[in-house]
Amino acid sequence: MAGSPLQIVPSRVCLQCDVCCRFPDPDSFLRPFFSAAERQKALAAGLSARHLPQENGGQIELVPNPGAEGYICPAFDPATSHCTIYEVRPLDCRLYPFALMWDATGKDVLLGWDTKCPFMRDAPPTEIQQAADELAGWVTAEEQLSILEQNPRLVGRYQSDVVVLCALRPVTERLLCIRAASEPWPLNMQDKDRFDQAVNQVVPSLGLPLAAFSFAYHYMWHRVLRYSWREIEGHFCLFAQSPDGVFLALPPLGTGPLEPALTAAFDWMKERNRGSSVTRMENVPHALIDDIRELGYRIVARHPDYVYDAADLVALSGDAHKSQRAAWNRFVREQQGTVEPYRTGDREECLELFRDWIAQKEQVEVDDYGRALLQDAGAAHDELLTHHALLGLVGAVVRVRGRIRAYTFGLWLTPTVFCVLLEVADRTIPGLAAFIFREFCRQAVTDGAQWVNTMDDSGLPSLAKSKHLYHPTHLLQNYCVTEP
Repeated sequence: MAGSPLQIVPSRVCLQCDVCCRFPDPDSFLRPFFSAAERQKALAAGLSARHLPQENGGQIELVPNPGAEGYICPAFDPATSHCTIYEVRPLDCRLYPFALMWDATGKDVLLGWDTKCPFMRDAPPTEIQQAADELAGWVTAEEQLSILEQNPRLVGRYQSDVVVLCALRPVTERLLCIRAASEPWPLNMQDKDRFDQAVNQVVPSLGLPLAAFSFAYHYMWHRVLRYSWREIEGHFCLFAQSPDGVFLALPPLGTGPLEPALTAAFDWMKERNRGSSVTRMENVPHALIDDIRELGYRIVARHPDYVYDAADLVALSGDAHKSQRAAWNRFVREQQGTVEPYRTGDREECLELFRDWIAQKEQVEVDDYGRALLQDAGAAHDELLTHHALLGLVGAVVRVRGRIRAYTFGLWLTPTVFCVLLEVADRTIPGLAAFIFREFCRQAVTDGAQWVNTMDDSGLPSLAKSKHLYHPTHLLQNYCVTEP
């Protein structure tokens, strides 16, 4: 950082601040990013490698705040308000309270100042602008451009509470060149806004959307599959890396012609997979099939999403829902169950329930495929239980005699379509599964849901039977696309 602009906030102010280095969530996208070189300096200064596990650079792993709620940077000493690696702190920290971020469209890199900094809120505008001008000149010099090119995650996602000062065109041009290069970017939590923006461009033309058109649907599995993304011909392309190779997890998302992006994406996958049959595109909705078929691709139907009239799931009226209504009534009659919003403090109790639930399911007949799904599900459930707020999820638990015996998570695909991502209920309590599902749907209807999507059945006959018992109004077709 030699030769960089001076820190605008005086040290005496920083030492009295209660904002910096503290975070509400363990996976906050605001936690500092360390390049590989900065990581080595931090380790040499005494920081443990377990807090910086990514050797090629990445965000630091936070630790619980010993004196208050939330989390802190492990290099921060809350007793003295000092940074224990201050002399070798990363560029991400040295820039603060200024921030580098993409604009809301993901097309321009901006320089702004963070309104969360108390000092900056009271600083004269002329002083802020003067410091920003100096910083902009420094950041766009070749030395810093090279650092940003090697570490593009130093530019964060758009934040509405950061006041924009100027656009950094040289930085934008350098990083857009990386996006156009052959190597995709690893999918991180900070990419949610870019993903959502791309999805929102296409979902209005698809009718009822598949559950796969949501960030959490994919990110919950990022410990099992390596997700990455690229901009190809103006389209957002989401890839997933399995042990067999890489595939497109969604159709290219954008407003322009599909063919150029699709052709380039398949060419890249074929080169990467060296002819492996894994090269494919998944989660293709019916609305795109005619256009894709005209391009000569091979199309195979997969397991559909189950969609229900939300009001029907709450009413459970008539003979069609007699068994579910009876199960709900039995639970209410025999148990003292209460529904509550999920809170982060419920995580450990929910994980304990999940382990019990897995053991209960394995006591019945489960084939190798079902057993593999259960094994992978642990990481996905842990992800949602830990980062539900960052993923934009709605969660609920059911307590029976004070203990959590069921939990569920969902999200909004559109203002009228609610998706249930997962549900776990103690199988030894009759009617509990029917109870939490109905009550979760009741809350969704109160919040405006007209339709409820419960995703597909993963090819499991028992799950398909359960979903059909609720009488779906739509089976949303889902296709896999390969080259001839």
